[in-house]
Amino acid sequence: MTLCLDPTDIVFQSFDHTEVPQPEWDTDIPHWRSYAQHLFQANGETLNPQHDQVQAWVTSPERASFSDMITALLPRLAAVIEPGRVKTVLMAHWTPDLHMGSSVVNAAIHQLGLSACLALAISDRGPDAGLFALDGLNDCLAGKDEDGLLLIAEQKNLMYFSPLMAALQPENNACVCLLNKQQRGLRYQGFRRTPVDQWSSESLLRAIEQLGLVKERLVLIGPARLLEIAPVGTQSFAVNPRLLCAAPFVALRALWQPQCDYLLISENDNGISLCGLAAEEGPR
Repeated sequence: MTLCLDPTDIVFQSFDHTEVPQPEWDTDIPHWRSYAQHLFQANGETLNPQHDQVQAWVTSPERASFSDMITALLPRLAAVIEPGRVKTVLMAHWTPDLHMGSSVVNAAIHQLGLSACLALAISDRGPDAGLFALDGLNDCLAGKDEDGLLLIAEQKNLMYFSPLMAALQPENNACVCLLNKQQRGLRYQGFRRTPVDQWSSESLLRAIEQLGLVKERLVLIGPARLLEIAPVGTQSFAVNPRLLCAAPFVALRALWQPQCDYLLISENDNGISLCGLAAEEGPR
């Protein structure tokens, strides 16, 4: 059985905040400042006092934790999640969680009443972590008549200044996707990687062929600059870059039309990541 994704089984939301800072938290600022300093020391660096954002992190009115965002979304999929079928839960994110040390996958498992689950997190990989986790779900569910959950979350607050975060300007956001083996929705066709310096119309067309997608009904979803090499006549849609890992899934949910194939495109430091999804044509 092929792993499938029904785009209607994707839920998403951006969050202003999930918690309000409390006055008594100010007493914890020295503790968290020490944590940030030791984090840098553990990586052979020194935290520049000018880059210390601990007070702003503690008092930010835009604090949003991964667990709070994910657990807020899960009820919206309650009608289609069959707890007895879900045995794998994977989490993907690029930014660090606001609440360090908490397990988002365990929170989801507890809320849904799941049992005997494999649960993993794909952390710090880059903006393609969601696509990588989707392929991981395909591997985990190979040969099994089970469903899986893909959880994605990002948040905007750090204890220290990061040029990368300043450039990305991420939104607090979360996305949950139910993947099924019940042959409902788009059929997962696989994951491919292409080196950045080899990204071209020719390499894109090869990937489309390798993934078994039909060019005449294909829709490309990815970062605007990576879509510039799209073949003439191919539909393409640029994602919202501030959503980071969730961006291609959010776009798929918004744009999905029956009888279209989709190529989700993302990247990390050294390559372009591609995931193919083919229009539903019955069991294979």
